[in-house]
This record gives sequence, structure tokens and C-alpha cells, in this order.
Amino acid sequence: MLEINNQYTLFKRQIDTEVLKSFFNGTLEEDVDKLPIKLVPKSKNTSRCCIYKERAMVRYRIMEFLGINIEKDDDEYKPLSEYARAVLNEDPEELPVLTTISAGCYGCPPEQYRISDACRGCFARPCTVNCPKDAIVFIDGKAHIIEEKCIKCGKCYGVCPYHAVLHLPVPCEAACPVGAVHKNEEGVVGIDHDKCISCGKCTMSCPFGAIAERSGIMPVVKMLKRKEKTIAMIAPSIEGQFPGTLSQIKSALLKVGFSKVMEVARGAEVTSVTEAKEVEERIENNEGYMTTSCCPAYMGLINKHLTFLKPIHSTARTPMGYTAEIAQKEFPEYKRIFIGPCLAKRVEGAYTPEVDGVINYSELAALFLALDIDVVTQEKADLGDTSVYKDCRNFAITGGVASCVLCRAENKDKLRTLKIDGLDKKNVMLMRTWAKKPPEVDLVEVMCCEGGCIAGPGTITKPSLAMRMRGRE
Repeated sequence: MLEINNQYTLFKRQIDTEVLKSFFNGTLEEDVDKLPIKLVPKSKNTSRCCIYKERAMVRYRIMEFLGINIEKDDDEYKPLSEYARAVLNEDPEELPVLTTISAGCYGCPPEQYRISDACRGCFARPCTVNCPKDAIVFIDGKAHIIEEKCIKCGKCYGVCPYHAVLHLPVPCEAACPVGAVHKNEEGVVGIDHDKCISCGKCTMSCPFGAIAERSGIMPVVKMLKRKEKTIAMIAPSIEGQFPGTLSQIKSALLKVGFSKVMEVARGAEVTSVTEAKEVEERIENNEGYMTTSCCPAYMGLINKHLTFLKPIHSTARTPMGYTAEIAQKEFPEYKRIFIGPCLAKRVEGAYTPEVDGVINYSELAALFLALDIDVVTQEKADLGDTSVYKDCRNFAITGGVASCVLCRAENKDKLRTLKIDGLDKKNVMLMRTWAKKPPEVDLVEVMCCEGGCIAGPGTITKPSLAMRMRGRE
């Protein structure tokens, strides 16, 4: 995965902020065609081949921020102002969430292993001894890999004492745990949406930003500008994402224009109680292990790839689902907007009738910047009585879901748990083995993102820093 602080994410946030500034100023249609030139002036040093391609990529970034499906609706003759006018008049389709930008893909060569000049031609030669296909030969005292024989197992990479073996992956393909990312007939990136589980790992891996999330923020900011009654439902992982406390984040959201703020940890408490009852019932009925149901990317994995797990996962709704249900009952006239860490929640939101919109933290950061709202300077808002669900804020980190479920179980000391910390190829392969050899546990917590939701593809802060910033009320 890319380091979260990089040139692409910083520039993208600048683009998003400029679009939102124009929107709130009421000049989006007038300004939007000028933004690529404004953001990439002649004096700017570009990373691409020329200034014109850099500007073209800004155009595509604006399109995906407006929610345009670039794969389907890219018309080079159509001005951005026409796209903006259409989006202002009618919300774009919610699905699919991911879109590709073919002009941004550099058509990475296939994954390969190479021998660098660091090879010393040592006598031990562990690379040749451990290669299962005899794909390594020595020429003039240096190791060479025969590409036709290499199966890319990586054993030579792991045993070389000089670290002379280089692994050159295709970042997006390597990151996808289910093989949904591939090269299309033009040799550029494509997504098989029938396989995709919307984990977002590809968007976090591509160093060219050729895979993008179609933003869902425009329908939300239109509600805010119209001053509609709205509830911001904030996921537990929001704590630690901004340089301020949870109560200051709430104040900032109210200043943005949301009418009310509700913690999704409140719904997580209902999820915990429900899953605690379910796992104890399964134990009592000798039905074997149960998995959690909170992560929508994991649910996508079950529905598309590991279908044998369908009867094994909890039937509890996600914290977002329960929170939206509570909000609808208490404030039926309000629109309900989920603010969270990942694009998988966008997919879940599209299928959840009580949810009217979903945005991520990166989009929220651009919204704060556009409206000149500094979270850390806000007065602390009243969070209300959170004693019942305060521990459920830990749903955001690996182990937090299982911990909350155990706390609400009658026989918590007897429950055996297992944590799947991140859905990568290795863990997906492990889970496939459960079809024949189930894990000897009672509850399996599955987190798509390593470390938990604080490491989601829509986050803006390093997980290690977010952990230090959490719980500072």
C-alpha cells in the first residue's frame, strides 16, 4: 500500500476543495472548466509527460469527485460545466463505486522478480537450492532468472543473504485479494465488478491514481446548501482522523450545516448485543463458529467468493444499519448521512433504505477546508450520555468488535475468538480452508483493513497516529 501522505492524495484533496468552494459560492458551472488550468499553471513542474496530460488528469479527478462513472460516461468533447450542470440537477447513479481512468494508467509490466547488481555469486547459492522450478542459473558468476520457468513464488527473494533479488509487483493487482483487478484488451487497468468486493485496496495502491472512487459528496452538499434537516452519522473510526477531539469534530459538523450528529457507536452497541446472543445460541445448539457481520467488504467476499460462509456469519445488522434505523425512528423527517472510512460503506449505503448518503473522511476534510473550518479551534459540543456504548468506539480497531461482543455475552470467559486482521490473498486462502477444516473457535472477527477501520481507504491519518489521537476527550 502507498504511504497515506503522498503527492497524489494531497493534490486530489486540493482539487476536491476547489470544486467545493465553487459549489458553495454558486459558481461551479462557471469555474469548473478553468480549474485544470488554475491548478496546473504553466509554471508548475509536472510529474507526467507534459502539462496538458497533467491538466487532463485534473479533469478526470473533477469528474470522479462529481460522481461521474468515467468508464461509462467519458466524452472528451463534453465540457466539465455540462457534467457539473447535470450533477447539480440530478444525482448520478450510486453504483458501481469504483471507476478507472485509462489515461492515468501506465500499463505496468507483469509482476516479476529480477536479480540486481548486489548479487555476489556466493557459494551457498540458496536461491538456486530453494527454487522449485530450476529457474535460476548462474552466468559469469551472477544469478539470472529464466522468466519462462519462474512461477513468482518469491522463495529466492526470501533467502538471498545480499537482498539481491528484487520483487517488482503490479501494485493494484497485488493488493486486490480476490483477483478483480486486471489488464484489459488495451493493456490498461480494468475492474471485474462481478468479483470486486469494494475493499478499496486498489485505490490505495496505484501510484498513478488510475483507479478512483466515484465520490458521493455532491448529493450531500446539495442537501446542506438547501439547509435540509440532516443527521451526520459518524463512524467510530472518525476519532483520531482530525486534529481535534470527538466533541470538536461534532461541533465542526454542526458548523458545516448538519442539523444533528449521531455516533454510529450507538448502533454498534445493538450489533454487539445481537451478536453476543447469536454466538451463545450457536454454542448451545452445537452449530459451530460464527463470524461477525460488520465489515461490508467481508460481506462482499462471502457473497461473491466464499459462499459457504453465508450461513455462518451473524445476521445482525451493521452499526451503520442499526444507527440509521434508530435515527429514522427518532427523527423521521431528517435525511441520514453516514460519514465513514471506506468505499465499501458506499455500497452498503446504496442497499440500505434508511441511509440517504455516504461520504468518507477525505471528502469531509475537503469540505472543512472549503468552508474554512478548523476542527481543533471549535468549542467542544455535548456528546450526551455515551456510557452504554462508549466501548463500542473500539469497533474501529482490530479486536474491538470481538471485545464488545464478549463484554455483552453471559459466558464471555468461555468464548474462544479468532481475529482476521486484513483481507489479503493469504487470509482469503486461509479462510477457504475453513470449508473442510473449520477453525476451533466460537467467534471470528473479520476486518478487511489491517489494523481495522482506522486504516480504511477513505481515511486521512496514519493508523499509528490515529491510535495516539483517539480517546483524548
